[in-house]
Amino acid sequence: MGHADYLRNGTYNGICDRCGSKFKFSDLKLEWDGLYVCTANGCFENRQPQDYVKGVRDDMAVPVSRPDTTIYTDTIVVNTVISSSLLILTINRLKSYLAIVSSAATVILAKYPATTSKKVIDSFVLNSTTLG
Repeated sequence: MGHADYLRNGTYNGICDRCGSKFKFSDLKLEWDGLYVCTANGCFENRQPQDYVKGVRDDMAVPVSRPDTTIYTDTIVVNTVISSSLLILTINRLKSYLAIVSSAATVILAKYPATTSKKVIDSFVLNSTTLG
């Protein structure tokens, strides 16, 4: 015999899901998580208000997007400067090689004037004049 063992018309006995005490079912309250709990022993808890808070969607997209052309322009300028300096270096090297080959050609012409080497050297000198 417990403290809920008495007659009350229209109700019946029930047990608190949290503390296990016997109460009349009309004295129990339904919580948000589906448990029937008592209010006498402090088992009933209100739902956390933060459960109802909705998150605000954060739009990370940029409203107007354009490519940054200054970076590419600077890169092209740097590449052009590097390319032109490499071109100048290559031309200077070719001129020095041309001078070496020309001096070797004059030695070959002096030693072998009547051979086919004269034709080869003459065509080389013709082609080297276009380099400057």
